[in-house]
Amino acid sequence: MKNIINLNIKEKVFKKTHLSILNNFKLEVNAGEKIAIVGESGVGKSSLLNIIGLLDTQYKGKYTLFGSLTDNLHESKLAQWRNQKIGFVLQESALINSLTVEDNIKLPLLYADSEKKESILEDFESAMNAIGIEHILKKKPLDCSGGERSRAVFARGIIMKPKIILADEPTASLDMKNKERIVNLLFKMNKEFDTTIITVTHDLEVAKRHDRIIYLERG
Repeated sequence: MKNIINLNIKEKVFKKTHLSILNNFKLEVNAGEKIAIVGESGVGKSSLLNIIGLLDTQYKGKYTLFGSLTDNLHESKLAQWRNQKIGFVLQESALINSLTVEDNIKLPLLYADSEKKESILEDFESAMNAIGIEHILKKKPLDCSGGERSRAVFARGIIMKPKIILADEPTASLDMKNKERIVNLLFKMNKEFDTTIITVTHDLEVAKRHDRIIYLERG
């Protein structure tokens, strides 16, 4: 298996509070792995996802992604990877209330080339049916339930069929039926497209279904 993530963090410090997390943290991930990250609140789980996803570069350490040292990459390349190679299903991924759910989900397509856009749009309806949100596509986010909005955020995160999916508590606000639906979709993408899955979760049953579990602790 090919290594696609090699991360070595000496520490991440928050300037306002001087809180230091992820001290001497190392992570290597191969293409197609399913990794679960667990730990109590405040140990740096979401911060770790932001670093892996190139949203946060304010830390001490080195990060090699897809064989390239991220420090050497231009911001335009990092932005391209965030849009096309990394799918984010993050708790703070707010939907734009002035747009319909469908338009929110299709936002990443604005920066896709015509060939990939056409391929994705061909599968769009079946993908929305699989996620179970075909009935809310014309609604605005504020007209949807919390669980429906969570599934819409999930749809936006996977629409580009990225190489890596970073999921922050993707099943937290879902009932049992829809939790199972989302987990199965994640693992289906992993199997069909060799997508690497990295999931932050407090649900140990979900965590145990991954290939590896990484426990983050304080200190």
